[in-house]
Amino acid sequence: MDNIIYILFVSISVPILLMTILVEKRARLPLAFMLVGIVSSVFVSEVNGLLRTALDMDIYRITVVVTPMTEELVKALPILYYAVVISDKREKLFTASMATGIGFAVLENAFYLINYSESFSVTTAIIRAFGAGLMHGMCTLLVGVGISFVKKRKKLFAVGTFGLLSTAIVYHGIYNILIQSPYHMVGACLPVATYIPFFVWRLWVKYKQTKASQNKS
Repeated sequence: MDNIIYILFVSISVPILLMTILVEKRARLPLAFMLVGIVSSVFVSEVNGLLRTALDMDIYRITVVVTPMTEELVKALPILYYAVVISDKREKLFTASMATGIGFAVLENAFYLINYSESFSVTTAIIRAFGAGLMHGMCTLLVGVGISFVKKRKKLFAVGTFGLLSTAIVYHGIYNILIQSPYHMVGACLPVATYIPFFVWRLWVKYKQTKASQNKS
């Protein structure tokens, strides 16, 4: 089924879109950016297919050399637009960037599940969920949170954004290399190891905000 990715796109995105319209305003941001991530996944799949044909690369080379660049650039563009045009508040960029990456991963994982269902198991699904699924979220989160810092420093904005994108691309590339090597379990654990510091930092920020509000009252 050559159009399976479009079938998955419609099946997943339409219910999320309908829910986004109905929920309260505060809940719309993560849902809207999940849709952005899903759309980005469809777009990138076409771009990667065209580049693979044009460059005559095998699956390994395309996933190590090309897809980290195309996927991270496409995922970062809506976050960059949101930060420049709408809001550069760190809280909103945190939510928007993570939601974009997770939305991208949801469609990609569903696509892999359909195409490689014979070789998939519950273990493979868990590894993919905590590996590729979390990796996409963390890469986009890195860019989003980083932009919230460099956006406030005009002289650093261009070079800082380039550095953030480069870091996300390299991280993605390292993950793809490891996950296709004898050290695939190391690759699967890499996003989890990156997620934990973000999680601790997030708890610390929430703790400080709660403490500050208590002191004011």
